[in-house]
Amino acid sequence: MTFEFTLARRALRGREKRDLFTVLTGTAGPYGAATVSVGTVSRRAELSCPALPEAWVDHPDTTRQGLIAVDERTRLVVGGRPASLTQNRRARSREDRALRITLDDRRYAYLATGTGAEELRDAARGPLVRIRIPLRGDRTVTVLPAADAVDVALALVLQGADMRALTLTRAALIGALSFLDTGKGEA
Repeated sequence: MTFEFTLARRALRGREKRDLFTVLTGTAGPYGAATVSVGTVSRRAELSCPALPEAWVDHPDTTRQGLIAVDERTRLVVGGRPASLTQNRRARSREDRALRITLDDRRYAYLATGTGAEELRDAARGPLVRIRIPLRGDRTVTVLPAADAVDVALALVLQGADMRALTLTRAALIGALSFLDTGKGEA
């Protein structure tokens, strides 16, 4: 069954502004209400949805702000099972720069497919979830028929991770800008 839904950025109030970087929320079709919360202090992005397996991604570097960094120290857990992450950041093509995820016997690739478009693919089942990320506005998530609850949970929790290294252009731009920004919120 194919379905589509929107992940909207929720406005933070009061204490949430101190504890959370961002919150994305939407109704994930038959799975119900889904929320991805990215913590500032905990440096963890967590998925909360009663019908989906628990999922979180975190990074031990507490000095950075923003989305969770993805590198060799990043930890990803879906349904209580840890996943291994690899990425060839020196590759030139989008397919070769994809984030490779191994979760038990499943082998995924999370890659940029175009401007503002990302996709979660399985090596055996093909495309599972497509995400459109406009410059301004809400993310549109399309879940394809081959996807199950684990696939949807994985795709949603990755929305709390920093995926700027998926394309060479974004990686070069962010690399140049990060030289000027310490990431510690100092002016």
